[in-house]
Amino acid sequence: MAAPALLSAPPPPPPMEEDGLTSHVAPSPTTPPPPSKRGFLRGRPPIRVTSEFDSERQLFSHRISCRVLNGLAKLRFRVHHGAAGGAPTPEVALMGRNFSAVVDTASRGAVLRGTADLAGSLHLSAAHNTKEGQGEVAVTTSLGDSPCKIELSSLVPPDGLPRATFLFPNGEVSVKEKKLDEGEKILSVNGIVKSHVLNGVCTALYNDNMMNIKYRYKDDELSFIPSLTLPSNSLSFAFKRQLTPSDKFSYRYHFDTNYWSAVYKQKASKHVKWKAGYGSDERLGWASVWVGDAGGKTKEAPLKTKVQLMIKVPQNNIHNSTVVFRVKKRWDF
Repeated sequence: MAAPALLSAPPPPPPMEEDGLTSHVAPSPTTPPPPSKRGFLRGRPPIRVTSEFDSERQLFSHRISCRVLNGLAKLRFRVHHGAAGGAPTPEVALMGRNFSAVVDTASRGAVLRGTADLAGSLHLSAAHNTKEGQGEVAVTTSLGDSPCKIELSSLVPPDGLPRATFLFPNGEVSVKEKKLDEGEKILSVNGIVKSHVLNGVCTALYNDNMMNIKYRYKDDELSFIPSLTLPSNSLSFAFKRQLTPSDKFSYRYHFDTNYWSAVYKQKASKHVKWKAGYGSDERLGWASVWVGDAGGKTKEAPLKTKVQLMIKVPQNNIHNSTVVFRVKKRWDF
């Protein structure tokens, strides 16, 4: 393999005239580049405008956002107003990686949040609501080289003992002080634990003397999720079946109330999805079509627009059917 050249090749000799003498004609000057345009919007960061409408709630929502401070933070302006009129509720927010401030101009209040890494493995987070005059401070630290952590959090101003939380890879357990209706204070234990059992995941959630045990088995075509709540002994299960790559059926049943629900989904294309279902608790049947992924980003939808059209048909009164329309549109400037 040849070694790379350390010096660039010498320039070619100047052109020769017919009589063999070097030409002394000066080369034509290079055309200077056009002057740059300096307009008012030069250097403006990209602006995103998103508008939403929900016919069921008769609510409009508009959001304008852009990056500021050389991309270190996002500035967002959001306003909600009803279709029948009324005073809008504007909201202004400045959000960065370690700090955020959300100002509600209607209530003249703000919610401030911030995080910081202290010495070693200590992590500090704080939040404050200026209108209510309350906040919360939490300190988290790792236990050596293990993935376990301990967090201490307290209200500001304090209203009792701080809450202690032990976090580990399979869940967390917290102990906090709880005030009863009689005014007595007791220690309350809450927690959640997950574990892999028989090719599935078992989850145990304990909160306020109630425990919910849920098991979830899932493969490429089938999902089975039984659930038990103690001490009420409320038992339910959910069943989901992938019929074809584009068709899916799900069913849920509650043994204590005999309520059940069923949903059928069909993905007609990448951006179009049909759904139909029935719920026995409300005795309501419904069908809907989505243009654009319901849980995806508007940027990835056709024309940056997501539309949902749904019809609800009560079983007891078919003539009282309603049509629900939702649309979300995004513009980038």
